Amino acid sequence: MKNSNLTGYGLALGGSLVCVGGASHPHGPMDSVEGHVIGMLEDPTWVPTHSIAMLGTALIAASLIGLVRSGVRPAQVAPFLMVAAVGAVLATIEYIPHIAAKLELDALKAGEPAPITRTHEVLAAYSGPVFGFGSALLALVVAITATRRRSLWALVAIPGVVGGVAGGLAVPLLLVTRDVQMTLLFPGVAGVAVFYILLGIGVARGAAPSTPEPDEARTEDLPTPTGSPVPAPA
Repeated sequence: MKNSNLTGYGLALGGSLVCVGGASHPHGPMDSVEGHVIGMLEDPTWVPTHSIAMLGTALIAASLIGLVRSGVRPAQVAPFLMVAAVGAVLATIEYIPHIAAKLELDALKAGEPAPITRTHEVLAAYSGPVFGFGSALLALVVAITATRRRSLWALVAIPGVVGGVAGGLAVPLLLVTRDVQMTLLFPGVAGVAVFYILLGIGVARGAAPSTPEPDEARTEDLPTPTGSPVPAPA
């Protein structure tokens, strides 16, 4: 199977899993940030939904790194792929204390220290913006550098840009303002996930940034039986 197919399918599957996890994400009361968090932690779906989303984010990270390592074309997309990949890796790591915060439910209810939850908040303050804004930038660059069906890729970029900006702002604004209404920005990750699904399909079909295959080596780089280079065709 071609490298582009593997990375493309990985992006599409990863985005799909993030959508599934997000769609079944628990909801909490909107009276306060603390009450909102406690309400969600009390929901039995907290662990499975976030585990699904974590797996999807890890697949996105691995696929983006695979594209970069394989020599993505056009080359100017590579730095933006790497930024988004770093964000996806950080987001994957952040899911660990995010899920484990369930263990501190009683402590949060009693107003006691909750170090796992605080660790989750600190990591999310970095991973959210890097993954969100990084994905938004990647969506823009993919649309701008597209050589075919540019109008289509401009449409594909919209959920990535809108969702990425919303997701990137969510945690910083929530931590600074302590306004529970800022949690309404979190569903922006669904837009990012949709973008990666569509990007993955495009990569697998060869209609988006892709990777060169081994058999695409230039003729002049192939050795002859005597060890001399084959002359490049005129």
